[in-house]
Amino acid sequence: MDTVSKANEQALKDADAFVRKTQQRLDRGVDRDASDELLRTVQERLNDLRHAIRDNDSKKLTELFESTQELVGEKLGPEPKSTWREYTESIGLAIILAFVLRGFVIEAFKIPTGSMIPTLKIGDHLFVNKFIYGIRVPFTKHFLARFYVPEAGDVVVFTFPREEAKAHLATQPTQRRQCIDRASLEEEKDFIKRIVGVAGDTIELRDNRLIINDVPVKRTFQEKQTTDNYLYPYSMHEIEEIGDHKYVIKFEGRDDDFGPITVKDGHVFAMGDNRDHSSDSRCWGQVPVDNIKGRAMIIWWSIGPDSVRWSRIGSLIH
Repeated sequence: MDTVSKANEQALKDADAFVRKTQQRLDRGVDRDASDELLRTVQERLNDLRHAIRDNDSKKLTELFESTQELVGEKLGPEPKSTWREYTESIGLAIILAFVLRGFVIEAFKIPTGSMIPTLKIGDHLFVNKFIYGIRVPFTKHFLARFYVPEAGDVVVFTFPREEAKAHLATQPTQRRQCIDRASLEEEKDFIKRIVGVAGDTIELRDNRLIINDVPVKRTFQEKQTTDNYLYPYSMHEIEEIGDHKYVIKFEGRDDDFGPITVKDGHVFAMGDNRDHSSDSRCWGQVPVDNIKGRAMIIWWSIGPDSVRWSRIGSLIH
């Protein structure tokens, strides 16, 4: 086949493809802003092109192809997106944005236990600020950049350090190994606690009082509540202060002394605000800083056993 024949054959294929594509565009009715007269003109040109293709009239085909392409390009412009395509792209963009937000900026978390009562209650749903401590490679523990160092008083969500916890518990007497459920040691879980000590701090508890670096943490009595426990008929609520952080803790007076211990480099010491009902660093050891996902920020939804707790929605977490 000579060069001219090949060129003619290619021109026929290009014209046929153009006709098919433009006809589909007209049939879908996506050019809603185009006038009826313009659409009729385009349809007539397409019909003329079909005849030229059928008759293999290369001269007429070339003229019609070029003029019709110009007409469609200038008058109709690029093909508008179909409604389905717009929906698909919007959903896809939303999914990508959700992954970016969850990976870098913010993540939702639900409170499953009472270890942070009264600060956080079972059924609280909160947002965790993942960006505050730095930019992390999504779904990993590795940071690309760090902005802020976790400090004592922060309420943080972290991946439970299973292997370090197992190693720590292995060094403890049998009676002290019952402070954590087996599932937490076998399955990957997220915990939420308050940091009370950072690397280099010495932590101890004496008579329910937290002592950091040999200095008792300031506490102010708030209220005393009755319980259903015969051995511990009252629970105490007191305001505890660490640096700029003020928060309420709860304890029943079990007098479980602890420490002193020194927080290791790259770790924090975390405890629940519900001191007598919290499985925390006193039980299974310290938390690697790299395991911290972010700082608890705000309660966006809260539902109790019977109803929505409207008064808690929108509450900042201190």
